[in-house]
Amino acid sequence: MSRHLYVNSSARSRSAGRAAGAAAVAVALAAGLATALPATAHAEGKAQAAEVLIPAPDAFGEGPEKILATGRYGALHREGGGDYLWTNSYNSRTKVVPELAGVPEEQLVGGHDEHNRAIYTRPRADGGTDIVRIGIEDPAFTSTSTVPARYLNLRFAGGWTIATVDKGDGTYEMRVPRGGDPAADPLVRLPAGATTDARPVVLGAQGSEVLIGYRLADGSPGYGILTAYDGRVKPLPVTGDASSFRITQMTVSWFSRDGSGGQGVRILPRSGTGTPQIVPLATQSPESEVTAFVVEDNIVWHEGLGGPLRLTPVTGADTERTLLPTVEFAQLRAEGYGGVLALGKDADGRRAIRSFHQDGSGTVFDLVMREVPKVKTADGEIGALTLDRGRLRYVNSLVGKDTLHGTGVGTGLDPAEGPRLADFPGLAAGRFADGTDEGLARLVTDPATGKDALVTGDDPDRPSEALVLPGTGGRILDASPEFVLYEAGGRQYVVDTARDAVVRDQPAQGSVLDGDRLVKSAPSKPGVVNVVDPRTGTVTGSHDIGTDCVPRELQRSGTLLYWSCPAVDAAGVYDTATHRDYPAPATGVLLGDRFLAAREASGDLRLTALRPDGSTEELGAVTGLKTPAQGDGRGTTWTLDAGAGKLAWVGADDAVHVTAPQQAVSPLAVAHSAAPATSTGAWKAAWWLSKPAASWKVTLVRRSTGEAVRTWTGEETRGTVRVAWDGTTASGDPAPAGGYTWRLTAAPADGSGADATASGTLRVTTG
Repeated sequence: MSRHLYVNSSARSRSAGRAAGAAAVAVALAAGLATALPATAHAEGKAQAAEVLIPAPDAFGEGPEKILATGRYGALHREGGGDYLWTNSYNSRTKVVPELAGVPEEQLVGGHDEHNRAIYTRPRADGGTDIVRIGIEDPAFTSTSTVPARYLNLRFAGGWTIATVDKGDGTYEMRVPRGGDPAADPLVRLPAGATTDARPVVLGAQGSEVLIGYRLADGSPGYGILTAYDGRVKPLPVTGDASSFRITQMTVSWFSRDGSGGQGVRILPRSGTGTPQIVPLATQSPESEVTAFVVEDNIVWHEGLGGPLRLTPVTGADTERTLLPTVEFAQLRAEGYGGVLALGKDADGRRAIRSFHQDGSGTVFDLVMREVPKVKTADGEIGALTLDRGRLRYVNSLVGKDTLHGTGVGTGLDPAEGPRLADFPGLAAGRFADGTDEGLARLVTDPATGKDALVTGDDPDRPSEALVLPGTGGRILDASPEFVLYEAGGRQYVVDTARDAVVRDQPAQGSVLDGDRLVKSAPSKPGVVNVVDPRTGTVTGSHDIGTDCVPRELQRSGTLLYWSCPAVDAAGVYDTATHRDYPAPATGVLLGDRFLAAREASGDLRLTALRPDGSTEELGAVTGLKTPAQGDGRGTTWTLDAGAGKLAWVGADDAVHVTAPQQAVSPLAVAHSAAPATSTGAWKAAWWLSKPAASWKVTLVRRSTGEAVRTWTGEETRGTVRVAWDGTTASGDPAPAGGYTWRLTAAPADGSGADATASGTLRVTTG
């Protein structure tokens, strides 16, 4: 399913639609998205129709992610202030740890636990502490132990607890609380003369051994391996400043810049005896904090946070390289020869929890356990929209930036999820329109003159050459295959996009494009609208709409013509084919294919079907629309496709809904054509259809023999069929001079009604 699209089947009940919406939200969250899908607005009294739902594109950024502890088979982490989560390393699945609900994060015990336990402390009323261990992978490891009040400053490592006891003379001793009789708890036997502060230093653990720190008799720091069950301490040969202590099943290691051998990681066998092996690290700074881990035959390390996680081989097959360009957190997983769990970004910017291990070939590989989901940082806001022949365009405002997005919504009777269209710089309502043969029409500002300029094209990187227009701050009223109707400063202009020229200039008045013609009111003849050839200005027809006012607004859909005289509250729809009239409101109306949508005072959209016999039928009302910033919301919060039964509106949550309230649509027809009647060896013809076609076919037949000389076919077209003939037959020979007949057949993309047909003659004068 697309990140932006959610489709309700027409067969679903409303409750099922809501359940499906909840499922879609779950899918979005699982994929790392925080997009919530709003409740669907609906037409009252009608069965729920198929719908495409497009949430406003919101801004998403990196959310808080904190790794709290690790285990042999997973990691305990938290995203923001939500639930505690466990993501395992064997199938990368994430689940909530309900036993930790309500536990303050500061009570959780960090580090690594080989039994996959989440551990937290719980203060008791007597001053002591309960240690609660939750077996996440195996409940058998769930337990609670108690620590007496006299044990202070508890520290944890590998399932062991180390505490201090105040001896009453200003000094402290270390103990290993076992959870039973305190008298049986081992006393940590430090080397002669060594002491501990009130807060014990615990650096890691593996199995029964714990890495600890203490203070030597001369005041310098000392380090050793504590056998936790009997309190024995084996000193480590650490000299000078040291950090990044680690213990695995096989080795003990630390980083130091002091002592013989210079800067590097010191590695000893687990026994802690002998001379450490030193692995130099090429740090960027001589004073940086280095965090290093031994992963079998390699060192995985980083300097500070935010820099790269790097690999330096000790021995073996791997090579020095960068594992992650950016690391935020890394922790040792001590089983076996060591592994590292890290949070950071890869070269593609993907932020994830990853596990690094060495495989059998000696190479360190990484496993993505969980990609960190992004969180919504800002809400999108829809400011304008258009709908034309299966294409929805909508302007989204986000973090002070407007962007024109687009998506296909299908050319069938029901809307359907389609491909995303290219994005363009944001435009205001009325500054863009689909409908031309050149693609999307946009108004931009000409930098040299400050005037509006018209550009066309569906590729934002390859627009047409800008045509500077006479006005400033204008708007597009209508668009047809070869024309754009533009208004600015009280004037209207017809722009011929096929010839890149303004071909008509007139005062602002009721006007609408109808294919290759302009339909306009006649200011001196109330109730009359004229049909004009915009290139020549010739009046080719007229309609008497039966009113005594001059329409200020005209809309056209097929044979239907909506007219409005708002000053006298008069309006209607006139069928130019049957001469029938339909009632209509004078304001807030859009005309679709055989239906009207009108904005009511309540803010709802009232939908009315216009039947060919002159009757009307209520289609219900669309509720839950976003309140427009101004006006009736046409083009900003709702719109429709004048050549189809589809409607689009913006909900109160800025989600765009596309539905089909009217499916008794007009049949596919050839609106107009340009097919020359003669040819001197080459012939170019074009036919413009009233709506999209699924396929088309043009056949050229020689009249004297009935032979089909050439046949052209094509797949889906949004509205234009073009044929270029070089004057040859299918075999490549010149076609004989004489009379020919052409015939076009086009199948409707919505599957409604018969195929459209057109035919004509052609005389070839050379051959």
